Amino acid sequence: MESLKFIYQDSKGHITARVLLNISETDKYIQGICQNKKELRTFLKSRVLEYVSDEAVIENRLRHHQSLHPSPIGPSLSRRFKREINALGKPEVCFTGFKEESKSILSKLASDNGMLVRTEVTKNLSYLCCGNNAGPKKIEKARNQGVVALDEEQFRVLLDTGEIPDHD
Repeated sequence: MESLKFIYQDSKGHITARVLLNISETDKYIQGICQNKKELRTFLKSRVLEYVSDEAVIENRLRHHQSLHPSPIGPSLSRRFKREINALGKPEVCFTGFKEESKSILSKLASDNGMLVRTEVTKNLSYLCCGNNAGPKKIEKARNQGVVALDEEQFRVLLDTGEIPDHD
């Protein structure tokens, strides 16, 4: 299985080596199964410091970037929110795997923040917000279309900050 290897700086300025499997991407995000955590992870492309082709040198490249002592990314950058939008000028989100009450609350929150709420994966869908009972086929369909899959916590942070937070 093909993998993507890269050096990444998170929102707190921490620099780590990452290896992802089953990769999908949008203009802004890379998403895949983290080789270490064995779970779906999302990364901002703008925070990738370097793509590495050979896994044998990834630790050397990591040490190189860490030795540069970059300053942490400031709050002004982390607050930018360039939403993917459809022809109506609004990003689309679909909620799946939630109890009806939670889904209703999240849908209202999305609408109040200028998003269009969809019940299915559409061609213009920007985000698929997944609850504990999200079906793997819906997630796979969305990811195959380049849709960013996220959980409720990530969705709420996305609305607040414009970014999908790292899960470590």
